[in-house]
Amino acid sequence: MQFQSRPVVEISGSVNLGADQFWPHVIGHADFGQFSYKRVPFSELAADFSWDGKRAFIRDLRVHHQTGQLRADLFDAPGDFRLNIESAISPEAIRALVPRELNEFLRDWEWQRSPAVHLAIRGRDRNPGNWVGDGTIALGRSRFRGAWMNSANTNIRFADGALTCADLHVTRDEGVGTGSFTYDFKKHEVRVSDIRSSLNPAEAIFWIDPKFSKTVAPYKFRRPPAVTANGVYQFRGGKNTRLEVKADGAGGMDYVFLGKTLPFDQVSARLLFTNDRLQILDIRGDIFSGVLRGNADISLAKNNPRYRAALAVTDMDFPHLTGLYFNYYHYRNVRGQLSGTYDFTGFGTDARKMNGGGKVAVTSGDVFAIPVLGPISEILNHIVPGMGYSIAREASTKFRINDGIIHTDDFNVSGQLFSVIGHGDVHFLDDKIDLDVRISAKGPGIVLTPVYKLFEYKAEGSLKKPDWHPKIF
Repeated sequence: MQFQSRPVVEISGSVNLGADQFWPHVIGHADFGQFSYKRVPFSELAADFSWDGKRAFIRDLRVHHQTGQLRADLFDAPGDFRLNIESAISPEAIRALVPRELNEFLRDWEWQRSPAVHLAIRGRDRNPGNWVGDGTIALGRSRFRGAWMNSANTNIRFADGALTCADLHVTRDEGVGTGSFTYDFKKHEVRVSDIRSSLNPAEAIFWIDPKFSKTVAPYKFRRPPAVTANGVYQFRGGKNTRLEVKADGAGGMDYVFLGKTLPFDQVSARLLFTNDRLQILDIRGDIFSGVLRGNADISLAKNNPRYRAALAVTDMDFPHLTGLYFNYYHYRNVRGQLSGTYDFTGFGTDARKMNGGGKVAVTSGDVFAIPVLGPISEILNHIVPGMGYSIAREASTKFRINDGIIHTDDFNVSGQLFSVIGHGDVHFLDDKIDLDVRISAKGPGIVLTPVYKLFEYKAEGSLKKPDWHPKIF
């Protein structure tokens, strides 16, 4: 402690001395002007005190700092330590005075004005390791790990190296967050309980761990989803993280997949964070008048952004989907529902490293209204006049995807008078197609069966403007 002005101390009382006794009875008042403690400057300290050799009492201690004032009462007796604090001093100003773990925690904060802190601390002695405490904290506009909040208030309790915030209430412009959490400095973990939030996940995730921000950022909610969270998150290399988050985005969400933005009308999922792993379970999204369901398993390990997913869609409006990826539709003359499944793996955001397989079917549609297949309608008219106007309402195929190429061996389109069977490759990342089809007649057109091999065609060139031509002549 260093003094910039002379301290004033007034003492009165008595001392009884004996062979085996020392009984002081002292009361007094201390008044320090400017001073610094561990290089932290203060403008004033004043307090009343008393001491009887065993018990010490400091009453109405007042410490002034340029950021605010701290007031405290302290009682220290054998086996009994009590400290009551009311503080409006910025924690940033006194970081150097607190233990290392708390210092590191405070380093992540920024306050526009000092928080209001009320604490009642109890313990066996003056050793902070034995203290337990209760109180309240109220924050104005503050920032934690780079993410701002307008206000926050909570009841707090600390014991055994852990700080618990109960009945937490946080506000931001877009919503509120409530619940409880425990920041355990000894176990290096955060335990969250019944957290409920209508805050922006891309911002609020920084309060748990900034490294999760890249995982959450791709999910662009149009309005903040309803989120609940429970579990444990460990830091400093801990291996016992198990944090469950449930999200319900009734306001819709945009998600970029293979370079295009998928617009979900609403979406919900359960997220399970474990050590270097994120599982997204029970995915359900409404998109293009259909439903998407699935699960995903994503690696959070450094330099290993692998993932695995299984998705299924039901009754999706396929003109919207093909229009999004290939500009292949017109609302007035295209219709149909698409259903299918797709199981795949990948590595990071590189679409060429996505590999998988699945099946897809279109029903109640006009398949030839898709321009890549549209020329088949003209081909059918050349074979049998009028056949091209027979609507192909169903299509199905199994497929594999590797290195940006969709491969199929059993592409099948069905109409009333014909069927189209094909195989080949669609290079969806490179705008190329290499597809072979055979046109077979059925129903009234069955008389053409002996010459069906003459009706084999090939599509080559650009996926957007394919060149269809006969394979034989």
